[in-house]
Amino acid sequence: MTNALDDLVAALEEGETVEALVFGPWGWGSWNPPGNLEAPPRGKVMTLAEAAPFMQGWRIRGGYGSPECFAIYIWTDRRVLWVTQYDGSTRLDSAPRNPLACIPEMPGG
Repeated sequence: MTNALDDLVAALEEGETVEALVFGPWGWGSWNPPGNLEAPPRGKVMTLAEAAPFMQGWRIRGGYGSPECFAIYIWTDRRVLWVTQYDGSTRLDSAPRNPLACIPEMPGG
């Protein structure tokens, strides 16, 4: 079974904890997900426990074409993560939550 929660957990750094999530539309802006997926409340700040039931039956990481996931912002104790797409490949991207001496990455290439 596909599970976006597994994708999220895999993207976390060791010891990193999720503080809140907000869901947006499915794919390129549809408010109706396909099949029998239950749509999460859009724009509502949720805990990971509240969001987990809505993360079943779909993946964040995806192949080429239209995104087959919900838009989502995820706040952790270290970063802000979001769904991004480059050349049709869907995945999570992130930025430090607070100012941090680091080397910024160029998404895409």
